Amino acid sequence: MSHLLAKAAESGNLPALLRLLEGGADLEWTHKGTGRTALLSAVIAEQWEATVALLDRGARIDHQCKVLGYSALAWASHAGNASLATLLIERGAALDLASPELKRTALMCAAQAGHPALVALLLEAGANPQLLDFKQQSAWSLAQDKGHQAVLQRLEQAGLGAPPAPAPTPVLPWPDPVDDSSDPISVVRGYTLAMHAWEQRGNALSAADPGHGRDDSFWAEQEQIVERFCTQRQRVYKHHSHGWPTTYAPEDQLLACDPLSANQTAVIIRDPAERSLCYEHRFLLKRAAGQWRIDSVKRRLAGTEKWQSSIL
Repeated sequence: MSHLLAKAAESGNLPALLRLLEGGADLEWTHKGTGRTALLSAVIAEQWEATVALLDRGARIDHQCKVLGYSALAWASHAGNASLATLLIERGAALDLASPELKRTALMCAAQAGHPALVALLLEAGANPQLLDFKQQSAWSLAQDKGHQAVLQRLEQAGLGAPPAPAPTPVLPWPDPVDDSSDPISVVRGYTLAMHAWEQRGNALSAADPGHGRDDSFWAEQEQIVERFCTQRQRVYKHHSHGWPTTYAPEDQLLACDPLSANQTAVIIRDPAERSLCYEHRFLLKRAAGQWRIDSVKRRLAGTEKWQSSIL
């Protein structure tokens, strides 16, 4: 029954919403995939009456969704809905609540989406414009990236400008030669360069004949790379894909090599800095008979904390 509450909130069906609440529906039921409550569903769908009804019954105003981590106020600000944002502020929504991973506040959402009226509303309510997100960007930086001049003017009227440039992340030199099985960094470098060359070849084949799938020998080459550089444990998924930008690049930067034990180590690399979405990759390597092999890899957006499993 509780999942129907979110559906009623999203569609703005107030009679059904009230009936479900009176029947004992869980006000804070959350969708397993998105982490949205009925209140978040109502705000995202810009359903005023449903939002008011849920707030009147004590819905948790600062609950954050699972995918982007936005609160109700952040979603209203992203949509440019001043009436909903005003309602949420009046009901006590936290102005500077940042999403857990991206560290985005309601003001950043409004600035990036290009809503000067929302930016003004949030500033007047006391939102902090100096906060920085996972890429060390402020509301001003996000508006500048999108070319939202009206938002920039409003922020600059409040005395804001570009934040200080972040300090560059220290990087380490890659070893030469690569593909030395006695050195975990060399193994990672050999694997990433081989994968880059394989993906580049796949992209060239696709460009030459867009409607034709790659033949068996092409996919076999990818499997041979895995066999050459990785442990031979059974893998549930295979990395049968290629694209642009490639998963790895010669310009990838080496960030760290962290020994975990005598026979395990982690090597962390980062995408080329010029990529708009820059990922870090954490390779776990194991040593057997004096040879290092990649056992697994995880990745995360640079600047965030949570690693997620990737496919070898």
